[in-house]
Amino acid sequence: MLAEHPTSSTTAGAPDARGGFTLLELVLVLAIIVLIGALAVPSLGEVFERQKLQGAAQELRLKWDRARLEAMRTGQAQVFQCTIGQRDYSLGPWVLESDIANAGSGATVMTGAGTLVETQANGFFTAAGPTEPEPEQLEENLSFVSCLVAGDMRAYTTAQDSQSTRPGMSDVNTQTVGQSVIFYPDGSTSTAEVRIQNQRGDVRAIQLRGLTGHCRVVDITNVPSAVEESRP
Repeated sequence: MLAEHPTSSTTAGAPDARGGFTLLELVLVLAIIVLIGALAVPSLGEVFERQKLQGAAQELRLKWDRARLEAMRTGQAQVFQCTIGQRDYSLGPWVLESDIANAGSGATVMTGAGTLVETQANGFFTAAGPTEPEPEQLEENLSFVSCLVAGDMRAYTTAQDSQSTRPGMSDVNTQTVGQSVIFYPDGSTSTAEVRIQNQRGDVRAIQLRGLTGHCRVVDITNVPSAVEESRP
């Protein structure tokens, strides 16, 4: 007798039961991956831009805190100024002739002869170079939207008395004092709010309370992403 041969599990015309993907299935999977990537990349970019904006606002807040401490340490007011619509800003001492009587160690002051000197712990003075603050900038694609400073008669009176804009001094006078954030030696400050934004239009505000010098960052605007806008 002839031995029976085992029959194949796949009969003619029946589908192949072996595992695997057809070419069409692979193409569909790749198309879905590409679609998910196209949606995710803009979303990740938006998150990065917001984080960069938040980081810049927090960095500015820390600089304001340090400026307040520097004013208290040296007995010399510090001034913040920025250019609206651009990235540029400065933060440095407000050099006044009257500071020479009560400024502490490390302050740069002006003598009656108009000479800039730096005070020392032993009470002596040493020659000082120009104190014009070094210009600084926000990160690329960020800019200042506004600099709102509440009316400060103390700052206006001081600016009116000093009026001088000799080389080496902060450019603070009766015309610019309204846009200058000032940190005083007694720990008080201007009451102010400075806003910065990114290219998307997200906005963060750095707010300063004059009486206490307390500073904080506030979210003002978060522009919806394209994905958020498409949701019902």
